[in-house]
Amino acid sequence: MLKFDGKEYPTRLIALDIPDYRGEQLLSVNQLDVALMTRGGCYVSEEARAIDEEVFFYVPDKMIDAEENILIQYVKDMVA
Repeated sequence: MLKFDGKEYPTRLIALDIPDYRGEQLLSVNQLDVALMTRGGCYVSEEARAIDEEVFFYVPDKMIDAEENILIQYVKDMVA
């Protein structure tokens, strides 16, 4: 879990083995991504920027609890 602005957001670590991205990577939900940014695309705070730099990729909120192989394939499809 990552805590931001008084709310907790789910996270997952997945093991990736794709070009340029190997090893464990932190995922979180799109809801956190939205909370970290203004409508103009800027970070709402320095804390928000630091959190965003920790997260490798944001997935749809419903997907965070999916089986690891499904998450890995989704990230591969979106990153590649």
